[in-house]
Amino acid sequence: MRFFAVILLIGLLVIAGCADMQTETDRDTKNGAYGQVINVVTTIYPLADIVSELGGERVNVSYLMPAGASPHTYEPTVEQAREVSQAHLFIHIGAELDNWAVDLAKAAEPGPELLDLSQVVDLIESAGYRTVEHDDHEEHLDCDHNHDHDCDQDHDHDCDHDHGPDDPHYWLDPIMVRDEICPAISGQFASIDREGKGYYEGRLNNYQDELTDLHKDIEAAVSGFSYQGFISFHSAWQYFGQRYGLKEVAVVAQFPGQEPSAGWLAELIGIIREENISAIFAEPQFPVALAERIAEESGIDVKIIDPLGGEGVTGRESYLEMMRFNLAAFEEAMQ
Repeated sequence: MRFFAVILLIGLLVIAGCADMQTETDRDTKNGAYGQVINVVTTIYPLADIVSELGGERVNVSYLMPAGASPHTYEPTVEQAREVSQAHLFIHIGAELDNWAVDLAKAAEPGPELLDLSQVVDLIESAGYRTVEHDDHEEHLDCDHNHDHDCDQDHDHDCDHDHGPDDPHYWLDPIMVRDEICPAISGQFASIDREGKGYYEGRLNNYQDELTDLHKDIEAAVSGFSYQGFISFHSAWQYFGQRYGLKEVAVVAQFPGQEPSAGWLAELIGIIREENISAIFAEPQFPVALAERIAEESGIDVKIIDPLGGEGVTGRESYLEMMRFNLAAFEEAMQ
């Protein structure tokens, strides 16, 4: 259904563009300068917050996904399509996570510049395509796995739809954000607004210092953990785990938007016992009831971690706050 919704939005966007042609009087891409504040649209809130920190008063930023929504299942609105068409710069996660928004940006006339951040980071393989090992048993969590799923059946989820073989959740690694994402965004601002280059460099340095402090705090906390393995609701935490020596042993929903099979849920309970897992990490973007049922049957706790945060979400209204919120949840479960 989402495919047809995106096609409809693109059609409406094209019609709107023909009816109200924009001019280039306020945007001069040849000399690399804008005659106004740079309008930036991102797909997810953490990116919008990072953009705001790096761009300051020279950038106006908005984001498409509301708090509580998931990029795996979100459908954009006509108004958001118009918003993307009027932006100077569109920044997205890439790695096929937010293709629904990229289609809108590419259909817009004259359309924004696009910055695909997946092109500036070293991606790792998605858990949906890797092998999870526990004891002497191997379970292949891909579209060929045998957990009562059939990728040819008429599910709301498409095995190729949410993202490809690369894990797109790299923003949950603060060092990747500090060393790769932030310089790429700041550099894009400077190329658009050359007069602001020094301003952007100063804000970049300040924000990188804050990210370094965050990283040190996470390292210090993780060094005291009694457990290293964890189970999350969906596989968003591989980069975080890899950075800090933690292991995402398995996930509840191998494909977000599709109900896990009874066989896989039973096997998860076995994995929890074998791997001495202390808690299941659920997320606000997905129903928590399933994780609670597994936890109850396994005799462990459910903890909430949040990869997206949002405006008005207590304790998660900035990228830094969101990551500290998640650290606190890991500490409670794994110390």
